[in-house]
Amino acid sequence: MKSLPTRLVGIVEAMEFEQPRVVTLAMLTQMAKESGVAQDEAGTAKLAYWLQGLGWLGSVRTKNAWEFIPGSRAGAIGSGDRFIEFRAHLAVHPEWPGVLAMESAASVLGLAQRLAAHEVVGLPPGSVLPKALSEWRMVTVATPAEGLDRRDYLPTWNLEGLIAGIALRPSGYLDLPGLAQWLPDIGAGLREQNLLACLTNAPASAWQRAAYLVRLAGAEALAVTLVTKHSPKHPIWFGATRNGGVYDPVTKVTDADLAPYLDGGVGA
Repeated sequence: MKSLPTRLVGIVEAMEFEQPRVVTLAMLTQMAKESGVAQDEAGTAKLAYWLQGLGWLGSVRTKNAWEFIPGSRAGAIGSGDRFIEFRAHLAVHPEWPGVLAMESAASVLGLAQRLAAHEVVGLPPGSVLPKALSEWRMVTVATPAEGLDRRDYLPTWNLEGLIAGIALRPSGYLDLPGLAQWLPDIGAGLREQNLLACLTNAPASAWQRAAYLVRLAGAEALAVTLVTKHSPKHPIWFGATRNGGVYDPVTKVTDADLAPYLDGGVGA
């Protein structure tokens, strides 16, 4: 059973009521002011240190943020939330443009059956990976609003953002066996306008790869739309491997990376 000094009851009651995954210094300061136990961030920082010692707050790498550990969780035991650092950075920096990408996005969308060895964040060109997320992988992809969704309060690529992201950075999706497993099941869920918006500023090669992936997903009509809007002019490769592979004459894509994990290719 966690101890709780009387002067901290108001703050803890507020956190228990809200049940935040992450508590920021700004949030704590507001609670402290309302409870009358501190009036500024300096005073609140001391309270946060105290709450940590009592087992109500857990450490994260993001400065001025903590994981809330409710009373129902006996002892200072973290939630095991693999996205806790991502949540913390977003809580402190709400304008930060990072989103869950590649395998991380596939997992929160309910597609991937295996968790990523390293979670993946997508950031627009020119962005820098925060030090708190140094154990994450970063892919540089500018994704419009049509390619984004929110799952469990986290910004993530949606299905169309995921297809476009893989088409733009095929080497960024490391779990190719997993991709081959879920890709054939998503065709019916793809939204044409969203995918077109995600590819608006993409190079021709990304349109070709996207059409190839869409064909593998079984959405043939959408693939036709893509190749009609951007008729493939030159053969390209799907991934990094440049030997062997399966050639798709419709999209002019040769695939030696994903194809070995597929039960079958795409029809000619």
